[in-house]
Amino acid sequence: MTAASGEAPRGPRPVKAFLVSLGVSTVLLCVLLFSDRRVFELADGRARIRQLDAEIADKERENRDLQAQLEAASKHEFPAERIAREELQLVGPSDLVILYPPGSLTIKPTPAVHPGDPSAGHPER
Repeated sequence: MTAASGEAPRGPRPVKAFLVSLGVSTVLLCVLLFSDRRVFELADGRARIRQLDAEIADKERENRDLQAQLEAASKHEFPAERIAREELQLVGPSDLVILYPPGSLTIKPTPAVHPGDPSAGHPER
């Protein structure tokens, strides 16, 4: 395929030239992007944003819990205090404790009054 054989020399192949140009451009673009620290700073910034979003979600959850505790405190609903007083029989330092002898607070049945009983309604003499 030389000039001596009578054929004309071929021109550049456009597909091959395009692929070579695309490869060189890709390599140069990658070198440019990775040599610039901003790409890494952007990735770090996005990771930091995800971390901060997680922290915000934790703080919002904690805030809701504290708000519920505050509402319970304003309604005097202290579950730990209720359990300590009612179930564990504990008292606070400023509470007044009155002790009764065992059995003195039980209700004793009163004798029934019969209408025909002569001693009913009359005190013993």
